[in-house]
Amino acid sequence: MVSNNEQAVAGGINKAIKQNARTTNNWKHQAKADFAYTIFEAVNTQLFKDELPDVVIGFDSRLKKAGEYYFEGDSISLKHHFDIHPDLTNFDIVLAVLHNAVHVWQDAEKSKGQWYHSKAHRDKLKDFGVTTNKSGDVTELDLSILHDVMDKIDCTAYRTDAMDYDTQELTLNTSSNLATTQEQGTTAVKIVTNKMPKATSKNKKWSCACMPPINVRCAVNLTAYCTACNSDFELQV
Repeated sequence: MVSNNEQAVAGGINKAIKQNARTTNNWKHQAKADFAYTIFEAVNTQLFKDELPDVVIGFDSRLKKAGEYYFEGDSISLKHHFDIHPDLTNFDIVLAVLHNAVHVWQDAEKSKGQWYHSKAHRDKLKDFGVTTNKSGDVTELDLSILHDVMDKIDCTAYRTDAMDYDTQELTLNTSSNLATTQEQGTTAVKIVTNKMPKATSKNKKWSCACMPPINVRCAVNLTAYCTACNSDFELQV
């Protein structure tokens, strides 16, 4: 746990770094930094009652994962510092900030034995609709909880991204190759066939007529066709 004196010193330094990051217009990460800090502040207020300390958010393209939190301070002794990968989408940033906000909570409130991706970390994230494994990787999103959390932190605009993220066998994104519309609970999509690793999902499975078929998982009724075989995706039972 961090002492009050350490927290006070770190808070002043971290506030200065945050202000610099958000206002340096010629810095290539300025826009994403401003977005990430905005999300963290909303998470702190709405989910942690403003009890988390000020943080430093960096960007590191060398990361092999979405983010990394530095317990016990980083290489220059900054406290409450985490890095995220600069190539993350806005919704990925929301997840990364939420994940690392729980690390900040651990750092400030828990003993060292309860740090990292402990049961306390996993349970806290699950309360927000995000299930992770012991390595900290997302294995499932409970959209009934997560959507409510996203509304609280003013991220309602990324609800569709959350639904697409939970599709485990295709990457559905908002590129020019994908058209997505919402109408009375039905999602109409033009499918692109970018494969991604499978993970656990409670969504229903839909398949096209390709041999072998292209599969997509979706939590809502899906009206979609495959650009490879021009057939509709059918629900698999």
